[in-house]
Amino acid sequence: MHGHLNILTFDIEDWYHINYPQLDFKAFDCKEDHSSLFSAVKKILSILKERKTKATFFILGRIAEKKPEMVLSIAEDGHEIALHGYEHYLLKDIGEERFKRETERCIKIFDGITGKTPKGFRAPSWSAAQWLFSVLKKMGLEYDASIFPVKTPLYGIPDAPRQPFFVEDGLLEIPTSVFRLAGKNIAFSGGVYFKIFPQLIIKRAVNQVKREGLPLIFFFHPWDLWDRPGKLPGFKTRFMFNLKLGDVEKRFVKLIDTLPMNSIASVLEDLKKGVEVKEVSF
Repeated sequence: MHGHLNILTFDIEDWYHINYPQLDFKAFDCKEDHSSLFSAVKKILSILKERKTKATFFILGRIAEKKPEMVLSIAEDGHEIALHGYEHYLLKDIGEERFKRETERCIKIFDGITGKTPKGFRAPSWSAAQWLFSVLKKMGLEYDASIFPVKTPLYGIPDAPRQPFFVEDGLLEIPTSVFRLAGKNIAFSGGVYFKIFPQLIIKRAVNQVKREGLPLIFFFHPWDLWDRPGKLPGFKTRFMFNLKLGDVEKRFVKLIDTLPMNSIASVLEDLKKGVEVKEVSF
């Protein structure tokens, strides 16, 4: 049972890295130097340092190339550096061969900055693919965190296990936390869900997951906590990603004050204990 484990993760991407709708990231990349993102990351690091909390940071390779000092500052504070792809494109859109090339490139980028090879990966927008696990295992990674056991128009595998499990090739899969309501999986543990759900719902979801003996896996982006510095295209997109209930930063701080958090790497061996091999249907 893993109900004692509380894991904090961040997806480090810039304000325009969304897939609702699919954007031409290159147009934004030419203009953006990621200085606003780095400022937001510094605020996150300050909050975590004050509370002696460690987290896993899934970082885009392209951003690491342009802002290596940001990656280094995260690593120097004792946090885990993990892969989030080179650019924020869905795996189904880039395919297996391009993914292999870009992942190899990312490993070299992060190894060059930190001197360490990342252990884990999370796909942009949880866009897990059938071939993903074997590719990561062959590249020497130990875990994946790309499965979200919900169904949305963009991502999610609602029938996937809610607990950590090994895929057939021995890679550990760590699904994002969801809770059960009326026979369905409901997301709550970060992102837009954390922004729009009242604290009472978040609390009840946390308690349910812990009663079931499952680990809590929270995820955040810098712009979940603060306003985005740029303007997203389309009213629906702006509405969905800018909508929030109350002061999200204060709610986040209260969360980590209440629940002691850790990085994935620091509890990886505990996560592997008693875990079974399971299949995932895509």
